Amino acid sequence: MKIIKKLLIIIPVVCGIAFFAVMTLNKKPPVRLENRERVQAVRVIPLEKMAVVPRVISYGYVEADRTWQAISEVSGKIVSVNENLKKGHFIKKDEILFKIDTTSYGLAESRGEAELMNVDARLKELDQSRKNTERLLAIEKKSLASAGQELRRKRELFKNGYISTSDLEKEERTFLGHQTTVNNLQNALDLIPSQKKALLAQKKSGESTVTERKLDVARTEIRAPFDCRLSVINVELYQFAAAGTVLVEAESIDSAEIPVSLTPKSFLSLLPRDHRASIDQMLDMETIRRAIGITARVRLPMDVEFPIEWEGTFSRTSESMDLKTGALTIYITVDKPYENVIPGKRPPLMTNMYVQVELKGRSLSERFVVPRSAVHDTAVYICTSENRLEIRPVKVEFYMGNVAVLSQGLEVGQRLVLADLMPAIEGMLLKPVEAKEVVASLKQQATGETD
Repeated sequence: MKIIKKLLIIIPVVCGIAFFAVMTLNKKPPVRLENRERVQAVRVIPLEKMAVVPRVISYGYVEADRTWQAISEVSGKIVSVNENLKKGHFIKKDEILFKIDTTSYGLAESRGEAELMNVDARLKELDQSRKNTERLLAIEKKSLASAGQELRRKRELFKNGYISTSDLEKEERTFLGHQTTVNNLQNALDLIPSQKKALLAQKKSGESTVTERKLDVARTEIRAPFDCRLSVINVELYQFAAAGTVLVEAESIDSAEIPVSLTPKSFLSLLPRDHRASIDQMLDMETIRRAIGITARVRLPMDVEFPIEWEGTFSRTSESMDLKTGALTIYITVDKPYENVIPGKRPPLMTNMYVQVELKGRSLSERFVVPRSAVHDTAVYICTSENRLEIRPVKVEFYMGNVAVLSQGLEVGQRLVLADLMPAIEGMLLKPVEAKEVVASLKQQATGETD
C-alpha cells in the first residue's frame, strides 16, 4: 500500500520532467519581423473648377406689403354695413365697407348753401345800388353846376343892390345842399368796392364751409383703397363711431414681404465680386437691386411630398444693423401670394406664416468646391502622385452649407483627401479610394439644382 502511494507521487513528477525536456529540445528561436511602413486608407476626390451659385438659408415671418386702417374722420351712427365685413373676407378696391349717418352733415351743407345764396343776393343788391348811386351822382352834379351858376348870378345882383341879403343866403344854402348831396353820393360810391370785397370774402368762406360739409358727407362712406383682406373689425350696425377711432384694419393681397436677418458675412457672400457703382447711383433703390442681383425662393418648412414654394425678389435692406445681434435685415417680396391655391395641398402665403427663404446671388465661375469637413482650419490634405500626404494651405472664400468654396491654394487634377487623419503627418503613405458619389453631390450643392 505504501509502495502504491509513492508511485502515485513519483510518476507525475517524472512525466513533468520528461515533458519539459521535450519542449526545451523542440523550441524555436523568436521570429524577427520586418519594419514595414504603415499605410492609411483614405477616400479622395479629383479637384476640378466649377460654377458656384452663392446661397444662404434664413427664416422669417410673412408680413403684408401694405396695411390700411379705416379711421373715422367724422362722428355718427353706423347706418349701413357690408355683408362681407368680417375677419378674413376679401374686399375689392372701392367696395363700400360701411356708411355713417349723413343727416347732420347734410343739414350743415344746406345751411352753408343758403348762406351762399344770401351773399349772392347781397352782391347783386350792392351792384344795383352802385348803378343807382352813379345815376343819382350824375344828376346831382348837374344840379350842383346849375346851383353854382345861380349863386354867381345872385351875388352879382346883391353886389348891385337888386336883392336882399336873405335872398343871397338862401341861394348859398341851396348850393351847399347840392354839394353835400354830391359828396355823400360820392362817398357811398367809394365804399362800394370795399363792401364788395367783404361780401366776396364772406362768399369764399361760405364756399369753403360748403366744401368742407360735402367732404364730411363723403367721409361718411368708407371704401377699400385697394384689394385687401380684412384683419380687424371694430364696427357694428347702429353703433356710434367717434372721430379718430380705428374701425377696420385690412392687408393688401397683391404682394407680401418676408423680413429675414443675415450676418454681414452671409450677406457679403451673396454680393457680386466685380460690380462698381458711384454713390449717386447707389442712392437709387432700383439701381441697388440690379447691382446686387439677389433672387429668392420662399418655402414652407414642412415635410410634404411636393415642396410648397413661391418665387421672391429682393426688395430692400433695413436702414441700420441690429444693435443686439449685429445682423442686417433684408426684405423679400412675393407677388400675388394668394394665387395658385390648391385646397389641402398648396395654401396661400398668409401673414405671420413661418417660412424658409433661400437667397441666391449671381453665379461665380472657376471655383473649387470641397466638403466643409475636408477643410482643417486653413489647410486641406492632398494625396500626391506618390500617394503621400501633403498639407496644403488654402484660402476659403466663403462657406455654404456643407461645402466650402476655395479661391486660392489648389490646382486642377489634384486629389483631395476627405478623411480627417489623426494624426496627420506630412509625407505619410496613403491608400486612396476615389469617392465618385461625393463629386456628384458637390456639383449639385454648388449650383443648388436637383436632377
